[in-house]
Amino acid sequence: MSNKGKRLLLYVVLSIILLLIGPVLLGGLGSWMGARFSTMFFNRSDSPVLDELRDDIIQLMLENAILREEAIKVDQYRILLGITRTGNRDALPARVLYRSEGLVTGTMVVDRGFRDRVVLNSVCISSRGLVGIVSSVQERTSEILPVTNPSVNVSCVTWPSGAYGILQSSSTGDLQLVHVDLTSGVEIGDRVLTSRFGGVYPDGLLVGKVMRVSSGESGLALKLDIESAVDFRNTGEVLILLPDETSSSHTQQ
Repeated sequence: MSNKGKRLLLYVVLSIILLLIGPVLLGGLGSWMGARFSTMFFNRSDSPVLDELRDDIIQLMLENAILREEAIKVDQYRILLGITRTGNRDALPARVLYRSEGLVTGTMVVDRGFRDRVVLNSVCISSRGLVGIVSSVQERTSEILPVTNPSVNVSCVTWPSGAYGILQSSSTGDLQLVHVDLTSGVEIGDRVLTSRFGGVYPDGLLVGKVMRVSSGESGLALKLDIESAVDFRNTGEVLILLPDETSSSHTQQ
């Protein structure tokens, strides 16, 4: 057998040996390190100073774990709030418990009620945009009427064209922005945001984007087909914007 063949055979034999005993060696090394760590941090020593220092280290480790968990929660809430302007309002996270049948006339029930300061007409948003408005409140739950419901009308403005209109829903749940000025220069792809008019919805909440521009039935205004920013079927967590106590309340429907 040539030298090259012998080296190849040696590599194969060594590989097989490492494959067989490698997991055993790694397991033993891990157990030894775990035992050393346990001895270092949990066994008492003869020195009170060392014991006190060890207790401080363990306490810091626990506090760091708690802070990391809180940081994760803060990041999640920051994502939820990041795309919208909510002014000085407090936002309450809520979980969708179930949905009534039909996204057009149906509702969403969340695990927050009047004991959490939720009131009628509180605005509900998700990480993607406007979801709807609270239509009824119980002690521990609330019912949210989505913007796809025909009974919900929202004053909106397009961006960057700046055209105002009223967001409505058809009987099939399709969103439309109606009563839009013919000369507004709206283009497909423009964003649709809540406007400052009305009083219930804070201005600047993302609603969706323009998918089609056409003339209204009267021919005196534009009608815009809107694609909602929110996937209502897959929305599991929302934020409820509590009423701004610094301003007077209004109603808008």
